[in-house]
Amino acid sequence: MTILIFRDDPYQREFDATILRAEDKFIVLDRTCFFPRGGGQVGDTGVLSGSRVLDTIREGDEVHHLLEDTSQFNIGQSVHGVIDWNRRYRIMRLHSASHLVYYIMRVVFGEGCKPTSSGLLDDLKDRSDYLFDVPLDRVKLAEVEERVNRHIADGLPITHRQESGEGRLIWKVASFPAMECGGTHVRNTSEIGQISLKRGSKPGRGKERIELTLVH
Repeated sequence: MTILIFRDDPYQREFDATILRAEDKFIVLDRTCFFPRGGGQVGDTGVLSGSRVLDTIREGDEVHHLLEDTSQFNIGQSVHGVIDWNRRYRIMRLHSASHLVYYIMRVVFGEGCKPTSSGLLDDLKDRSDYLFDVPLDRVKLAEVEERVNRHIADGLPITHRQESGEGRLIWKVASFPAMECGGTHVRNTSEIGQISLKRGSKPGRGKERIELTLVH
């Protein structure tokens, strides 16, 4: 079992751990700061005692750190990990912004707009798909962008805590409903910076892909 340090502190960048399992392409640690891909969010990259971590995935209660070179690692060995912080922090900012976009999309477009997938979130952009009853109104999409940027500028505190006894992480900001989310997030909307929204490539009949990027 791998202890997930990032669930308690997504801002921790370095850690020490012990190797529980060493395979040809990955190793398993007793604890980690590396977020494994899930819920649409990509896995962390970084360095583990001099070896590049190319990706991180979760298998059951283990986190597999996919390495460029595993030859130097053995069971029981102590290692030092450092996540690619600039990449992770951009993902945290985008992830928190994506939740705000979700809520404001429902407010502006109403019941005729329904999310259909968690999309793909990396350090470049968030891509989320919505099902619309009518063609996408670009004026309304611009209104969503403007409203989200207003909330970001308000500097609203964000909470992301584990529910007592259940292990679920609950994300909450201002007066919006709480949302279950196992990803990584910033502590305040002011950290996000200005965002931009645009229509992406069409994912399917009746669906629209909304792409979210950071302006700065």
